[in-house]
Amino acid sequence: MPIMRLRRCAGVATCASIAMLCAAMEIPRPAQAAEPPPAPPATHSTRIILLGTGAGPIPRKLRSQPASLLIVDGVPYLIDVGNGVARQLVSVGFEPADVRTIFVTHHHIDHNADLGAFMSFTWVEDNERNARAAPPVQIYGPPATAQLVRSALDFLSVSARIFSSEIPMLPLEGRFEAHDIAADGLVFRDDRVRVTASENTHYHFAHGSAAYGKDKAYSYRFDTADRSVIFTGDTGPSEELAKLADGADVLVSEVVDVDAMIKFMVETMHMPEKAQAAMRFHIEQEHLPPEEVGKLAAKAHVKAVVLTHLSPGLDAETDASRYTDGVRKYFSGTVIAGRDFLEF
Repeated sequence: MPIMRLRRCAGVATCASIAMLCAAMEIPRPAQAAEPPPAPPATHSTRIILLGTGAGPIPRKLRSQPASLLIVDGVPYLIDVGNGVARQLVSVGFEPADVRTIFVTHHHIDHNADLGAFMSFTWVEDNERNARAAPPVQIYGPPATAQLVRSALDFLSVSARIFSSEIPMLPLEGRFEAHDIAADGLVFRDDRVRVTASENTHYHFAHGSAAYGKDKAYSYRFDTADRSVIFTGDTGPSEELAKLADGADVLVSEVVDVDAMIKFMVETMHMPEKAQAAMRFHIEQEHLPPEEVGKLAAKAHVKAVVLTHLSPGLDAETDASRYTDGVRKYFSGTVIAGRDFLEF
């Protein structure tokens, strides 16, 4: 479902009206200019494709794990690499090696599980294309992103050693570059897009725990020539996220039906009451129920909301109103319940 944008056009006089004015005032018409007319202004295109819209890590038939594609003037940028992302990418007309820039929101396995596989496919395709001059794949994410990339390269090195003993292959060295994001602010810029990161509230680690002050979760803002797009990743309510999203065209937000998710987990995991209380805190404070998505969208004055990472998002669900109705209580703009391969 496309999101329509209205453009304001200035009024201009027609050639015919200018000719009539010249004749009435007996002013000679100007001679035709020898130079060619100026080139029309450049047009830009920013597309969003949801590759995986299921919360996880729970494999489903109808929803792949979290991943989104932002395509700017034909160039793809990948946000999150949940399980199944390579197949989803091929389904929308791209190959893994087409993606040279990846952003990971946080290091839960439903968002990064296929990073190693994606890197492996990219390396193989670079070899098939004999792409020695291809730029290294840039991978941005919270602290420990570099560690994950090193681990993925160790994993890939076994196959690379075997392949290279049989046929000439490009070396792995220098083909993937990891960037740990340490603080909020501008994290990436090229001639098509500016990317700004803001730490969100998906994590509430206890003081003194191993992860306290170390592991982070980020939301990203992408500003292009014709669109501004926010990817919340997983997060709870966040003032910093509202500031990041201010005035954006599209808010691509996670969403969770708290009661349905608790019911699902109790029935499938047989959780004791103490664990249920901890899980409810996690879902309510470290994720976004529909009403909180609506409050965020209204506060940030965004133009449209697209829901992804639907939780529980089970295959049997046929009515998306459980996700959209709560958003609309507080936000009067466009609200879309995402599904895999939705493009806008």
